[in-house]
Amino acid sequence: MAEDNKMPQQTNGHDASSLIDELASQIPDREHARPLIERVRDTGSPFEQKSHTLMLESVDKITQQWISELVNIREANQAVEQMVIQQAAVLKDQITKLHLLGMQAMKEAQRGLEFHTQLGNQLDELMGEYTQRH
Repeated sequence: MAEDNKMPQQTNGHDASSLIDELASQIPDREHARPLIERVRDTGSPFEQKSHTLMLESVDKITQQWISELVNIREANQAVEQMVIQQAAVLKDQITKLHLLGMQAMKEAQRGLEFHTQLGNQLDELMGEYTQRH
């Protein structure tokens, strides 16, 4: 690891010190550069009435836009909520109908089983009577 600290760092084929020197040569001379000064109004005086009014109107406009979006979102959510409620009611109705149909099918199957059992018993009796006669 000590050897790593002694090796010059390479960046795209350049060592770090030559890269720094190259970048430094591209920076304009600070002594001859003009400082950039931003003009600022006198901070001791308040906003002009026009600026104040425009800022208030801007805040009102942004507030109304947000409120309008929130109202749209609320209405859309309520519409989706109603659709979910309606679909749930339809689904519950269909499940109930399916359950009732299944119950009816089970009753019919039971009745059919009882009929076939009774029919089988009667046939057995008839066959027994027939065999006794002949």
